[in-house]
Amino acid sequence: MENLAAGTLTAVMAASVITGCSGGQASTGIPRLRVPQPRCRLRRQVRREEGAQTGGDVQDPEAAAADSDLKPIDNYPASSLTITCPAGAGGGTDLLLRAMAPAMEEYLGVPVMVVNKPGGGFAIGYAAALQDSNDGSSIAVALSELLGLPYVADISFDYTDFDPICNFNSTYGALSVNAAAPYNTVEEFVEYCKENPNTVRVGNSGIGGVWHILAASFAQEAGIEVVHVPFDGGGPAAVAVAGNNVEAVPVSAQEVQTYVEGGMVKILCSFSPERLPELPDVPTGAECGYPAQMTVFRGFLAPKGMSEDVKAMIDAATRYALADETVQEFMATQNYTNNYMNAEALKEMMDRENAVYAEQSEALGIAVK
Repeated sequence: MENLAAGTLTAVMAASVITGCSGGQASTGIPRLRVPQPRCRLRRQVRREEGAQTGGDVQDPEAAAADSDLKPIDNYPASSLTITCPAGAGGGTDLLLRAMAPAMEEYLGVPVMVVNKPGGGFAIGYAAALQDSNDGSSIAVALSELLGLPYVADISFDYTDFDPICNFNSTYGALSVNAAAPYNTVEEFVEYCKENPNTVRVGNSGIGGVWHILAASFAQEAGIEVVHVPFDGGGPAAVAVAGNNVEAVPVSAQEVQTYVEGGMVKILCSFSPERLPELPDVPTGAECGYPAQMTVFRGFLAPKGMSEDVKAMIDAATRYALADETVQEFMATQNYTNNYMNAEALKEMMDRENAVYAEQSEALGIAVK
C-alpha cells in the first residue's frame, strides 16, 4: 500500500462556515447549526450505496411507531441486567446509557444497572466483560474503540469474541477547518493540500483512534500528504482547529458545534452515509467524491453463547427505550442520533470498519507487530 504516514490528514475538521450543496434533508428534532452557507463545488458525484446500507439509517417514523407499541415482558430469565461500560462515568456513552436504563428496566421487568470499568483504552472493561455469564445477566456496550484497540494495543481479544445484539446511536466525522482558511469546499481543501504537501496539519482524537483512521482514509482517497497531529480526544482537537493550531480536524459535528456557532470554524463535509439532519446543507464526503466513512457507534454486545431469545429481549428493550418520550427528549436535547441497527447490520458495519482499521493501522505504521 502507498505510504499513508506521509498522507496524514491535518486540516479537516473544525469550522465556522458550513459549506453545502443543494438538496438538504429536513431536521428531525436536532438543532441545525446556523452559519453562512457558501456554495459547494462537486468534483464528481458519487453515491456510496453500500456504505449507506451498512452504516445504518436513522430510525424511520413507521419503525418508531411500531416500537412504541412494544409491551413490557414478565419472563426475562435473569434477575437483573448489568451493562458493562468501558467508558468512564459522566461521559457521553455513560449519560446515554443511564438515560435509557429506566425504560429498559420497565420493559424487561428487572433492574438494569450501568457499571463503569474504564482504563487501558477501554481494554479493562472489555476484558472484564469477556468473563461475564451468558445467561442474560450481563452485556457490554459496543463502542468503536473495540475495533481499533487490537491494532494498537497488545491484547488477546477483538470484537468477534462477542455477539452483537443491536446498535442504538452513531456519530460521524465532519471535515472542519478554521474559519479563516483560504478554502471553502472540499475540492479547494484538497487542491491546497496537493499544492502544499506535508504541510497541512490534521488533528485527531489520538493515535489509532477513529478520527485518526478516518483522516488517513480520506487522505488516501484524495491523494494528499498531510501531517497527523494526535490530541487527547476529539474535544481538544476541536479547540486546536478553532485556535488555528491545526488546519483541519475530522471530528464529529457536535464536537465543533460551539466553534461553528462562534464563527471560528467551518465544516466542509460530513463523512456520513447521508447528510446529517443538523447539517442539511452540508454535503457528504461521498457526494464530493470521497466516500471515506468511520462510525462512532454505541450498541450492545452479548457474551458468546447467549441464547437468541434473550438477545431478542434485550434488542426489544433497546427499541422500547428509544421509543420512550423521556429518552427521545434527552437524545434530542443532547444531539444524540437514534441510529438503531439490528444484530446483522451492526455486525456488517463492524466487519467493514474493522477492515479499514486493519488497513490504515498498517499503512500508518502504528499496528502492533
